[in-house]
Amino acid sequence: MIQAVTIDFWNTIVDSSNGSERRRVRNAAVRDVYRHMGRPWNEDEVHDALRISYETFEKHWQGEQRTLSASECLHAAWKHLDMTVDDDLHRRTVTVFEDSILDGLPALLSGVREALAEITRIAPIALISDTAFSPGRVLRKVLERHGVLQYFTALIFSDEVGVSKPHPLIFDAALSALHAHPAHTVHIGDLERTDIAGARGKGMRAILFRGDETGRYHHENAPEQTAANAVAHSWEEITHILRTWGKEGR
Repeated sequence: MIQAVTIDFWNTIVDSSNGSERRRVRNAAVRDVYRHMGRPWNEDEVHDALRISYETFEKHWQGEQRTLSASECLHAAWKHLDMTVDDDLHRRTVTVFEDSILDGLPALLSGVREALAEITRIAPIALISDTAFSPGRVLRKVLERHGVLQYFTALIFSDEVGVSKPHPLIFDAALSALHAHPAHTVHIGDLERTDIAGARGKGMRAILFRGDETGRYHHENAPEQTAANAVAHSWEEITHILRTWGKEGR
Protein backbone atom coordinates (compact mmCIF):
# COMPACT_ATOMS: atom_id res chain seq x y z
CA MET A 1 0.00 0.00 0.00
CA ILE A 2 1.21 3.48 -0.86
CA GLN A 3 -0.24 6.12 1.45
CA ALA A 4 1.84 9.06 0.20
CA VAL A 5 4.61 10.16 -2.14
CA THR A 6 7.26 12.80 -1.45
CA ILE A 7 9.35 14.38 -4.18
CA ASP A 8 12.55 16.42 -4.39
CA PHE A 9 12.63 19.71 -6.35
CA TRP A 10 15.98 20.43 -8.01
CA ASN A 11 17.00 18.00 -10.78
CA THR A 12 13.96 15.88 -10.05
CA ILE A 13 11.08 18.20 -10.96
CA VAL A 14 13.08 21.01 -12.58
CA ASP A 15 16.51 21.04 -14.21
CA SER A 16 19.43 23.44 -13.72
CA SER A 17 18.90 25.44 -16.92
CA ASN A 18 19.09 29.25 -17.15
CA GLY A 19 21.72 29.45 -14.42
CA SER A 20 23.63 32.01 -16.46
CA GLU A 21 20.63 34.35 -16.39
CA ARG A 22 20.25 33.91 -12.63
CA ARG A 23 23.95 34.74 -12.18
CA ARG A 24 23.61 37.80 -14.43
CA VAL A 25 20.80 39.18 -12.28
CA ARG A 26 22.73 38.52 -9.06
CA ASN A 27 25.92 40.08 -10.40
CA ALA A 28 23.98 43.18 -11.43
CA ALA A 29 22.66 43.47 -7.87
CA VAL A 30 26.19 43.26 -6.43
CA ARG A 31 27.37 45.84 -8.97
CA ASP A 32 24.63 48.12 -7.65
CA VAL A 33 26.00 47.67 -4.11
CA TYR A 34 29.45 48.69 -5.35
CA ARG A 35 27.96 51.77 -7.01
CA HIS A 36 26.09 52.83 -3.87
CA MET A 37 29.22 52.44 -1.79
CA GLY A 38 31.46 54.24 -4.27
CA ARG A 39 33.71 51.22 -4.65
CA PRO A 40 35.35 50.53 -8.04
CA TRP A 41 33.86 47.47 -9.70
CA ASN A 42 36.12 44.43 -9.69
CA GLU A 43 34.53 41.42 -11.34
CA ASP A 44 37.29 39.03 -10.27
CA GLU A 45 36.99 39.84 -6.57
CA VAL A 46 33.21 39.56 -6.75
CA HIS A 47 33.50 36.18 -8.42
CA ASP A 48 35.86 35.09 -5.67
CA ALA A 49 33.54 36.41 -2.94
CA LEU A 50 30.53 34.58 -4.36
CA ARG A 51 32.63 31.42 -4.59
CA ILE A 52 33.38 31.81 -0.87
CA SER A 53 29.67 32.20 -0.17
CA TYR A 54 28.91 29.01 -2.10
CA GLU A 55 31.59 27.14 -0.19
CA THR A 56 30.17 28.44 3.09
CA PHE A 57 26.74 27.20 2.04
CA GLU A 58 28.10 23.76 1.17
CA LYS A 59 29.91 23.52 4.50
CA HIS A 60 26.72 24.09 6.49
CA TRP A 61 24.52 22.05 4.13
CA GLN A 62 26.71 18.98 4.29
CA GLY A 63 28.12 19.39 7.79
CA GLU A 64 25.13 20.69 9.75
CA GLN A 65 22.18 19.55 7.61
CA ARG A 66 20.81 23.05 7.22
CA THR A 67 20.71 25.45 4.31
CA LEU A 68 21.95 29.01 4.64
CA SER A 69 19.66 31.78 3.47
CA ALA A 70 20.56 34.27 0.74
CA SER A 71 21.11 36.80 3.54
CA GLU A 72 23.63 34.56 5.30
CA CYS A 73 25.42 33.78 2.04
CA LEU A 74 25.69 37.48 1.18
CA HIS A 75 27.02 38.29 4.64
CA ALA A 76 29.79 35.75 3.95
CA ALA A 77 30.53 37.55 0.67
CA TRP A 78 30.56 41.01 2.28
CA LYS A 79 32.92 39.71 4.96
CA HIS A 80 35.30 38.35 2.34
CA LEU A 81 35.19 41.69 0.51
CA ASP A 82 35.67 43.61 3.78
CA MET A 83 32.53 45.61 3.00
CA THR A 84 30.05 46.99 5.54
CA VAL A 85 26.76 47.07 3.68
CA ASP A 86 23.92 48.94 5.38
CA ASP A 87 20.83 46.95 6.31
CA ASP A 88 18.49 48.46 3.74
CA LEU A 89 20.88 47.92 0.83
CA HIS A 90 21.61 44.40 2.08
CA ARG A 91 17.90 43.55 2.24
CA ARG A 92 17.31 44.86 -1.30
CA THR A 93 20.19 42.75 -2.59
CA VAL A 94 18.90 39.68 -0.74
CA THR A 95 15.49 40.08 -2.41
CA VAL A 96 17.11 40.24 -5.86
CA PHE A 97 19.13 37.09 -5.14
CA GLU A 98 16.04 35.27 -3.84
CA ASP A 99 13.88 36.27 -6.82
CA SER A 100 16.56 35.74 -9.50
CA ILE A 101 15.17 32.28 -10.25
CA LEU A 102 12.05 33.96 -11.62
CA ASP A 103 14.22 35.76 -14.20
CA GLY A 104 16.15 32.59 -15.06
CA LEU A 105 13.42 30.01 -14.66
CA PRO A 106 14.65 26.39 -14.65
CA ALA A 107 12.77 24.11 -17.01
CA LEU A 108 10.28 21.48 -15.96
CA LEU A 109 11.73 18.05 -16.67
CA SER A 110 10.16 15.90 -19.35
CA GLY A 111 7.12 13.95 -18.25
CA VAL A 112 6.80 15.61 -14.84
CA ARG A 113 3.40 17.22 -15.35
CA GLU A 114 1.81 14.04 -16.67
CA ALA A 115 3.42 11.93 -13.94
CA LEU A 116 2.25 14.22 -11.13
CA ALA A 117 -1.30 14.06 -12.44
CA GLU A 118 -1.15 10.27 -12.43
CA ILE A 119 0.53 9.99 -9.03
CA THR A 120 -2.21 12.08 -7.39
CA ARG A 121 -4.60 9.31 -8.39
CA ILE A 122 -2.43 6.88 -6.43
CA ALA A 123 -1.64 8.95 -3.32
CA PRO A 124 -1.22 12.55 -2.11
CA ILE A 125 2.11 14.24 -2.83
CA ALA A 126 4.40 16.46 -0.78
CA LEU A 127 7.43 18.35 -2.01
CA ILE A 128 10.57 18.12 0.14
CA SER A 129 13.09 20.68 -1.05
CA ASP A 130 16.42 21.94 0.23
CA THR A 131 16.65 25.63 -0.61
CA ALA A 132 19.60 27.88 -1.43
CA PHE A 133 19.37 31.48 -2.67
CA SER A 134 15.69 31.01 -3.48
CA PRO A 135 13.55 30.26 -0.40
CA GLY A 136 10.28 28.40 -0.26
CA ARG A 137 8.21 31.53 -0.89
CA VAL A 138 9.87 31.87 -4.32
CA LEU A 139 9.98 28.18 -5.23
CA ARG A 140 6.21 28.11 -4.75
CA LYS A 141 6.02 30.69 -7.56
CA VAL A 142 8.21 28.49 -9.78
CA LEU A 143 5.84 25.56 -9.33
CA GLU A 144 2.89 27.88 -10.02
CA ARG A 145 4.45 29.26 -13.20
CA HIS A 146 5.01 25.73 -14.45
CA GLY A 147 1.40 24.86 -13.73
CA VAL A 148 2.11 22.02 -11.29
CA LEU A 149 1.51 23.61 -7.89
CA GLN A 150 -1.98 22.16 -7.65
CA TYR A 151 -0.65 18.59 -7.53
CA PHE A 152 1.00 19.04 -4.13
CA THR A 153 -0.88 18.55 -0.89
CA ALA A 154 2.07 19.93 1.12
CA LEU A 155 5.24 21.90 0.38
CA ILE A 156 8.14 21.35 2.78
CA PHE A 157 11.18 23.64 2.44
CA SER A 158 14.42 23.52 4.42
CA ASP A 159 14.42 27.28 5.07
CA GLU A 160 11.00 26.98 6.72
CA VAL A 161 11.63 23.77 8.66
CA GLY A 162 15.11 24.80 9.81
CA VAL A 163 16.88 21.62 8.71
CA SER A 164 17.74 20.08 5.36
CA LYS A 165 17.84 16.56 4.00
CA PRO A 166 18.86 13.99 5.18
CA HIS A 167 17.79 15.29 8.62
CA PRO A 168 14.79 13.24 9.81
CA LEU A 169 12.80 16.31 10.88
CA ILE A 170 12.27 17.49 7.32
CA PHE A 171 10.87 14.08 6.37
CA ASP A 172 8.78 14.08 9.56
CA ALA A 173 7.24 17.39 8.46
CA ALA A 174 6.13 15.87 5.16
CA LEU A 175 4.84 12.66 6.73
CA SER A 176 2.86 14.65 9.28
CA ALA A 177 1.36 16.91 6.61
CA LEU A 178 0.29 13.87 4.59
CA HIS A 179 -0.84 11.84 7.64
CA ALA A 180 1.29 8.99 6.30
CA HIS A 181 3.33 6.19 7.83
CA PRO A 182 6.97 5.98 6.67
CA ALA A 183 6.67 2.33 5.64
CA HIS A 184 3.84 3.26 3.25
CA THR A 185 5.48 6.37 1.81
CA VAL A 186 7.78 6.62 -1.22
CA HIS A 187 10.35 9.39 -1.69
CA ILE A 188 11.72 10.34 -5.11
CA GLY A 189 14.96 12.31 -5.50
CA ASP A 190 18.27 12.52 -7.31
CA LEU A 191 20.79 12.69 -4.45
CA GLU A 192 22.02 9.65 -2.59
CA ARG A 193 23.40 11.64 0.36
CA THR A 194 20.25 13.65 1.01
CA ASP A 195 17.21 12.09 -0.65
CA ILE A 196 17.96 8.39 -0.48
CA ALA A 197 19.83 8.33 2.82
CA GLY A 198 17.23 10.54 4.49
CA ALA A 199 14.23 8.58 3.25
CA ARG A 200 15.72 5.17 3.98
CA GLY A 201 16.77 6.39 7.42
CA LYS A 202 13.11 7.14 8.16
CA GLY A 203 11.99 3.71 6.96
CA MET A 204 10.53 5.04 3.71
CA ARG A 205 11.01 3.44 0.33
CA ALA A 206 13.03 5.51 -2.12
CA ILE A 207 13.42 5.87 -5.88
CA LEU A 208 16.70 7.33 -7.11
CA PHE A 209 15.97 9.57 -10.09
CA ARG A 210 18.61 9.60 -12.83
CA GLY A 211 16.61 11.45 -15.47
CA ASP A 212 18.37 14.83 -15.45
CA GLU A 213 21.90 14.72 -16.80
CA THR A 214 22.33 18.44 -16.09
CA GLY A 215 22.25 17.75 -12.36
CA ARG A 216 25.32 18.84 -10.45
CA TYR A 217 25.54 15.55 -8.58
CA HIS A 218 24.23 13.33 -11.37
CA HIS A 219 27.21 10.98 -11.17
CA GLU A 220 27.93 11.15 -7.44
CA ASN A 221 26.97 7.47 -7.08
CA ALA A 222 26.55 4.75 -9.64
CA PRO A 223 23.08 3.15 -9.40
CA GLU A 224 24.57 -0.11 -8.14
CA GLN A 225 25.89 1.76 -5.10
CA THR A 226 22.53 3.16 -4.11
CA ALA A 227 20.48 2.27 -1.05
CA ALA A 228 17.32 3.13 -3.00
CA ASN A 229 14.65 0.51 -3.58
CA ALA A 230 14.59 1.36 -7.27
CA VAL A 231 16.35 3.52 -9.86
CA ALA A 232 14.45 5.43 -12.57
CA HIS A 233 15.79 7.27 -15.61
CA SER A 234 12.51 8.95 -16.56
CA TRP A 235 9.23 9.99 -15.01
CA GLU A 236 7.51 7.31 -17.07
CA GLU A 237 9.63 4.73 -15.21
CA ILE A 238 8.67 6.28 -11.88
CA THR A 239 4.95 6.00 -12.53
CA HIS A 240 5.43 2.40 -13.69
CA ILE A 241 7.30 1.57 -10.45
CA LEU A 242 4.61 3.19 -8.31
CA ARG A 243 1.82 1.37 -10.17
CA THR A 244 3.66 -1.93 -9.71
CA TRP A 245 4.23 -1.36 -5.98
CA GLY A 246 0.61 -0.36 -5.57
CA LYS A 247 -0.62 -3.56 -7.23
CA GLU A 248 1.68 -5.62 -5.04
CA GLY A 249 0.17 -4.02 -1.95
CA ARG A 250 3.63 -3.21 -0.66
